[in-house]
Amino acid sequence: MVYSSNVLKVVNALQITIGDQQIQKKVSCIANEIKKCTNKGKVTAIFGNGGSAADAQHLAAELVCTYKNRKRKPYKAIALNTDTSIMTAWSNDFDFESIFSRQLEAFGETIGFSIGLSTSGKSKNVLKALNFSKSINLTTCLICGKNDLDYEDIDIVIKIPSEETATIQTVTQVIYHSICDVLEN
Repeated sequence: MVYSSNVLKVVNALQITIGDQQIQKKVSCIANEIKKCTNKGKVTAIFGNGGSAADAQHLAAELVCTYKNRKRKPYKAIALNTDTSIMTAWSNDFDFESIFSRQLEAFGETIGFSIGLSTSGKSKNVLKALNFSKSINLTTCLICGKNDLDYEDIDIVIKIPSEETATIQTVTQVIYHSICDVLEN
């Protein structure tokens, strides 16, 4: 029963997203930004907390390594949440809210596109990093779950139609694999 219930939640969310033409446009737009970024010699920075951190790593790995096409060139990408020494030093000595912003500041002009992942859409360090990214003229993207927040300063926002963490994370994977499909076709 539990498995069936979880599957139905994911299927329901996916059915809603299939009917939303804006999501397909946004998936293509994200892929185009990643491609533009790499073509300019810049890096796509991806970041999140917890399960979203794992998704940031997963997406970065798909971009740098391969998705389906083993012969394609790599896309320049990094998951900012993977350097535990930076994260623990900055968090211990300063605060956790600015950890991704600090890394974006350090990488400066090498970054060209900033993607934040947050199931709630409320992660302070993710939102702060996206705001910092805008302040240095980067294109920004947020993939999150359903909420009442307005993200008018973020360039590309995909809100997954669910408030349940597991469903949001599963649909997020479908979204970033779709981005990879666009990049490889």
